[in-house]
Amino acid sequence: MKVLLTGATGLLGSYIVKLWRGDGMLFGTHIGNYTVTDNEKVKYRIVDIRDREGMEDIFVMHNIDVVIHTAGEARVDFCQKNYEDACSTNVIGTKTIINLCRKYKSRLVYISTNAIFDGTNPLYKEDDAPNPINCYGKIKLECENLVREAISSSLIIRPILMYGWNRSEERDNVATWILKRLQNNEEIKLVNDIFDNPLYAVQCADYILKLIEKNKDGIYHIAGSNVLSRYEFGLIVADVFGCNR
Repeated sequence: MKVLLTGATGLLGSYIVKLWRGDGMLFGTHIGNYTVTDNEKVKYRIVDIRDREGMEDIFVMHNIDVVIHTAGEARVDFCQKNYEDACSTNVIGTKTIINLCRKYKSRLVYISTNAIFDGTNPLYKEDDAPNPINCYGKIKLECENLVREAISSSLIIRPILMYGWNRSEERDNVATWILKRLQNNEEIKLVNDIFDNPLYAVQCADYILKLIEKNKDGIYHIAGSNVLSRYEFGLIVADVFGCNR
């Protein structure tokens, strides 16, 4: 099996690379201006997902069977303030991937988000009606709809708040953001009335690969087992790493 992974150096993408156990090759794309090392199972290429020619070159050269599409603008505040730019990265990029999957008959695994829900009635099931309340959630829901309309056998995965060790060149996640500030003795304000099921990114990557191996399609929610407020999560980070609360 030959798999194309977009956003291969992001938090989730990096763990998918680490856990890659397929019999074939994994081809990862990224746009960061830094060096990543190929090996006998994983090859990287710098290419923007909106670049139809550059992306199609990968499909043509490597006869891609499956695309795991994790790439896109995921900064909630950035999406809120720069809606058109966020749409360009997410929507146009996803359209490019969809069109190439259709053309080359590749299976598509789209990584969405729990942000397509408004948070007023958790825990959410896969068939609950979406109601995004911010631009990021609206954009991701639009991408989901594009995928479902174009590819009937696609796999859509909605992870909840993820944490883990990210590359230093990539943006921090909730855990590394908290840890850096604790280590610098900076004051942190965390809310105690917003709750998540924090999800270790390696677990998310593992479930995604298992779903692909089992040839699943449809929509799947992936979340951690513990319900925590952001404040409670911050306290755990402080305790684990021996930082002052």
